[in-house]
Amino acid sequence: MKEMERKLQEERTSKMKVENNLLEVEKRCSILDCDFKQLQQKYDEAHRLKEKLSEEVKNLSLKIEQETQKRSLTQNDLKMQTQQVNALKMSEKQLKQEINHLLEIKLTLDKQNSELRKERQDADGQMKELQDQLEAEQYFSTLYKTQVRELKEECEEKNKICKEMQQKVQELQDERDSLAAQLEITLTKADSEQLARSIAEEQYSDLEKEKIMKELEIKEMMARHKQELAEKDATIGSLEEANRTLTSDVANLANEKEEFNNRLKEVQDQLQKMMESEQSLGIVKLQFEKQLQSERTLKTQAVNKLAEIMNRREVRGSGSRRGNDTDVRRKEKENRKLQLELRSEKEKLNSMMIKYQKEINEMQAQIADESQIRIELQMALDSKDSDIEQLRNQLISINVHSSDTTSIGSGPDFDVDDTYPESRLEGWLSLPFRNNTKKFGWEKKYVVVSSKKILFYNSEQDREQSNPYMVLDIDKLFHVRSVTQTDVYRADAKDIPRIFQILYANEGESKKDQEFPVEPLPIGEKSSYICHKGHEFIPTLYHFPTNCEACTKPLWNMFKPPPALECRRCHIKCHKDHMDKKEEVIAPCRVNYDISTAKNLLLLANSQEEQQKWVSRLIKKIPKKPPAPDPFARSSPRASMKVQPNQSIRRPSRQHPQSKPS
Repeated sequence: MKEMERKLQEERTSKMKVENNLLEVEKRCSILDCDFKQLQQKYDEAHRLKEKLSEEVKNLSLKIEQETQKRSLTQNDLKMQTQQVNALKMSEKQLKQEINHLLEIKLTLDKQNSELRKERQDADGQMKELQDQLEAEQYFSTLYKTQVRELKEECEEKNKICKEMQQKVQELQDERDSLAAQLEITLTKADSEQLARSIAEEQYSDLEKEKIMKELEIKEMMARHKQELAEKDATIGSLEEANRTLTSDVANLANEKEEFNNRLKEVQDQLQKMMESEQSLGIVKLQFEKQLQSERTLKTQAVNKLAEIMNRREVRGSGSRRGNDTDVRRKEKENRKLQLELRSEKEKLNSMMIKYQKEINEMQAQIADESQIRIELQMALDSKDSDIEQLRNQLISINVHSSDTTSIGSGPDFDVDDTYPESRLEGWLSLPFRNNTKKFGWEKKYVVVSSKKILFYNSEQDREQSNPYMVLDIDKLFHVRSVTQTDVYRADAKDIPRIFQILYANEGESKKDQEFPVEPLPIGEKSSYICHKGHEFIPTLYHFPTNCEACTKPLWNMFKPPPALECRRCHIKCHKDHMDKKEEVIAPCRVNYDISTAKNLLLLANSQEEQQKWVSRLIKKIPKKPPAPDPFARSSPRASMKVQPNQSIRRPSRQHPQSKPS
């Protein structure tokens, strides 16, 4: 029993020891848990601070990248502006050279005009037509008054534009002041941020150094940005001065244009007077011809009387011969005198006829020369108008560009839209010319399309000197289309996708003496055509690959082609059966113009894409209404002497024989 009690006591004591040990272990565990929680809280706080600082560093790096991008954009804009200013200076020099050349032409024209006036005074001493001159002067005075009124209205419009430009400059200055205020606000914000960062830099010295370096870089960027703004203001001022000088140059060119127009009117008056003098000479010529006829009749009458007298003398006897010899001799003397007078008057008439014929030929040559000079001056004026239009577009683009640069400098939050005018259509095209009997060659020309004219130059030097080869009026255009193999079967197959055709009125062409050799249309094709839905169909047969544009079936055969029709206006091709069966498959004609006054011109582009671009842009410029015939339209000096046939490489195919009426 005692041993059992000892064991129990020992076990109790051991149990007590174990319990005490457990209590101590639990106390230590609770202390360790508390320490662990405190350390974990400290770690979380340190991690949060680290994330905040990393976010701030990322934001600063993004801002620096944005500012570098802005700087590169502003530098590119400055380079573009300097290039444009240099280009404008070069154009000014070229314009001055052209003005000097025009002044020389003016002096030569003045000399020619003075010589013509002297000759006209000598001729006007014989002809008394002062009333017509007074009426013409009154008419031109009214025209000049209207032109002066129009010029005054243009000056008022230009003054309004100048006022608007001054208002825009004031608005730009206000925007610059607002930008300076915004910059000051950003500087104050940056100072407050520096103070907040200095508190955090005491705990983290490594991050503090990096932040200080970045702040110094930001200050340098701000200073550079201010300098760039000042430079932009200076460039804006220089561009405004250039704009003023260019506007003054445009005004001078407009004045020169008016002077040339006045000279052209004077030349037209001279031409009218020369035509009137030609008419008077023709009347004098008719009078002399009448006198010749009357004298011839008198001569024949005198000869007949002499013959009767001779017959009577033979019938009478010898006794009466002696008495009538004196009368016969007297009449023979009178007859000789009359014959001498007739010869002298004939010689006088012939000399007068030769003299007047020479004068008429000289007048016609002078009229042809003056009309050629007038056409060349008009073509030079058209090229000057296109140059003035290009300069105005450049001025508008410079103004828009300067406003865009100011909007870019005001801040990164504004979006800039491109409001530049539409680019000018110009480039190299080829015109056909005959180099042998079977094929046509191509000659390159530099073509410029303005808002009113299409100008053809032989080279870029002629373009700089305003010396066009040919000018077409856009208001006189009828149709622009791409051609097919049947239209230009003499051309190479590779060139057909690059060829397109222009249809225009004959009055809208101004051209120098040299012309393209063309093939006249056959008489049958001019007269025999079938009218249907506005079309003027010509019966033809196709031996080349073509398809019907109404049913898309083949329209050709090498040996027995089906009867076909082709419109001579819009060149649509279809089977003749469609019209014979009265099928509603053929679309109405979209081209309306007088075929007798129309001409066509074939052009070759450098590529198929350029051909599509030229066709699409020229179709947009065709007037919606057909051009009215202008009785006072410009024409070449040879237009009154000969009729120019339509230009085409295509020779019309053989016509389908029409059925004879029974």
